[in-house]
Amino acid sequence: MRNFKKIIAVILAVSLLSVCFLTPVSAVTAYNAEGYSFTEKIEHTFYKVVDKLIDIIGRLLNAFLPGLNWTDKISGLKNHTSETRFMGEDAFDTQVAPGAHWSMGFADASLLEGLDINDGTYYLAGSLEPISGRTPTEIVDDQTVNTYAVSDGVSGTVVHVVLDGYGISRGDVLEIRSRLADFAEENDIIAINVSVLHQHSCIDTLGLSAPLLAALAKNPMSTLTTDDLMSLSGKNETFMKNLFSVVTQTVVKAVSHMTAGSLYYGSADITEFIHDKREPIVFDNEIHRLRFVPDNADENEIWVCEAGIHCVGFGAAPDVLSADYPYYIKQYVKDQVGADVVFIEGAELAITTDYETLTYSETPASSRLAAMGKAIGDRLIAIRNDKELAPVLNIKIQEMNVPATNEILILAVREGLINSVVARDGLKYVLITEIGYMELGNEIGILLSPGETAPEILWGGATSADASWNGESWNYPPLADVAGMPKLLCFGLCNDQIGYIICDNDVRSYLTENEEITAASNVAASTLAESFIALVDSVK
Repeated sequence: MRNFKKIIAVILAVSLLSVCFLTPVSAVTAYNAEGYSFTEKIEHTFYKVVDKLIDIIGRLLNAFLPGLNWTDKISGLKNHTSETRFMGEDAFDTQVAPGAHWSMGFADASLLEGLDINDGTYYLAGSLEPISGRTPTEIVDDQTVNTYAVSDGVSGTVVHVVLDGYGISRGDVLEIRSRLADFAEENDIIAINVSVLHQHSCIDTLGLSAPLLAALAKNPMSTLTTDDLMSLSGKNETFMKNLFSVVTQTVVKAVSHMTAGSLYYGSADITEFIHDKREPIVFDNEIHRLRFVPDNADENEIWVCEAGIHCVGFGAAPDVLSADYPYYIKQYVKDQVGADVVFIEGAELAITTDYETLTYSETPASSRLAAMGKAIGDRLIAIRNDKELAPVLNIKIQEMNVPATNEILILAVREGLINSVVARDGLKYVLITEIGYMELGNEIGILLSPGETAPEILWGGATSADASWNGESWNYPPLADVAGMPKLLCFGLCNDQIGYIICDNDVRSYLTENEEITAASNVAASTLAESFIALVDSVK
């Protein structure tokens, strides 16, 4: 019986992995602003049937394959204890409190220093790897962590850790918070946020870069033979231990070096550097800068910058290690004006860089990344529309339960590849993730989103019912209207990585698009919208 189970498990694993080899067909058949023809509707029906078969295979795998740490990791939703630490405030201030003043601190560090990255055990993230993981053939630049701490002197301190990496799961975010619990209590830290820049050319911090065939054969089979389980994952254990240690050190340093000053907001147009690959064409055409100017002129300025552009300068699955264009923005600004820069990924569903207006050489390979870094850096430096923000800081974070409908990613969690927080709700699975909302100076609202968010969710322009995949409308207001601030920004891939967050009516087929394969849920967007509306209502 045991051998029979093994054979069935391997057959099912191989069947499921066929999705990894699928090349999406032209998206022309997946989106038509004028509506679909009869032939296209027939094509859609075919795609939906194939998608359903893939889901059935995944469901069988999740029903019959043993899962690592099943009882510990995946329990009933009703037994889940909600996280209460570092969740911000229950009520928002609207006026400047007596004695309020801005203060900020900054720290950065390498995540590669002291590690033998070329020993063959460190996988690059960025794509599903059925046969073998990708190890770096060249280290082009550095993979780093940038951390800033901010306070208005009244509400407590908010910490934001920004990692070079493909993604980080909430389980690992909770580990970072746990390591900082005592320090946070001693220093009135009310929120610790951890986000990534989603580079496809960094050492894996999520886990999906493992050789999937080997993982889906080894991980469930090991549950049948031993209690001492070692999950095969794309994450290198040594790398993650070092990451936790380095991140903790940067938080302590950033908070310990906070200094008083003034905070300004400004922006610059970077339209020509942005290319949206997926209809509907909606994107934020600006890069946004929060500029902290210390009262002490001997201290460096701190620039917290946000733009929504994928980091795929070497392609989606390169064999070189690079922190991509954000590394070169930070380096260029530091060299030119001495400011410490934190770059944050915004709402960037299928938005990537456009290099057509840039001049660069073909060698070295990083030259076009450097050109992009200089071009965007120059725009940041040239910002002259700064507006001073009053010292009012508000933040609230809450758990959000997202029905997990992607059986492939459920399996990745069950088999130990991704350290997500998951619970069973009857026969279904729920991702227990986070959503947050922050305000600065009663002028800037910020959505803290746990994935790669479709810009139209924030600013409108969603696909109409006639042009949608399922013939339905997107019936939620733009989140910018919900926030009611002069400006709404998005800090994406923050405190979790649940994949692409696509408007429910625009979730297409595994066969037509790349995004759907790594979207955890086909109702993630509506769950996000409803949660954000409730969150804002709770503090207004």
